Amino acid sequence: MPVFVHLASHRDLPAIRRGGIALVKRRGVRARAVYALPVTRNFNLSHQWLRELRRHGGGFMLGIYFRLPPDEPVELGHYHLPHRTVSAAEAVALMLAAEGRDPAAARAADAASGAVQRGRALPASPEGYEVLIPRAIARSEILRVKALPQVAGWRYRPGAHGRPPVACLRGERGAWGLRRLERAVEAAEAAGLPSATTLFSREASSFRRVERLQAARKGKGETKD
Repeated sequence: MPVFVHLASHRDLPAIRRGGIALVKRRGVRARAVYALPVTRNFNLSHQWLRELRRHGGGFMLGIYFRLPPDEPVELGHYHLPHRTVSAAEAVALMLAAEGRDPAAARAADAASGAVQRGRALPASPEGYEVLIPRAIARSEILRVKALPQVAGWRYRPGAHGRPPVACLRGERGAWGLRRLERAVEAAEAAGLPSATTLFSREASSFRRVERLQAARKGKGETKD
């Protein structure tokens, strides 16, 4: 039977031990699901969401491992593209095939593919996949709980490593570290330096803080003269 892993915060472990893995709200739709990925040969890809979940305040992340019947229907796809209903066994086979491809080349091919962008074909890149299970996972179905290395996976988006972070203050409101990024951008702008982060949806108060920082720097300069 295929084995899947659900990533959960250490804060959720008592509830999971009592009642299993509960359904959570899906992005942009009313239906709920359990998010997971098949456990395959590539640990980093099977646990690729870990760093991104930590970035959103997940804390110390744990792997909750469970089995599904091979013919159980699940939804598979990239997080920002339409999903396809397949069996649990097919989800494992598709992820195994994707893991054999070069992620960078596959990302470029996906970006150029109209069929992928319109949801008529599954992406070639293994990074960004998720499996949605439209039912809760019972406590009796859980095989084990494991503490994981907290550095697996990507942050912000697949392929973002080595590129300046891009964030939207409105879309990621409340995300851990977002205010610190905003203050760093403001300090760089006040000093006339390029920012290491691109922020969208900044409010007028942010630009006023930049003006105050610039005035303070100018005042210090005049005092030294």
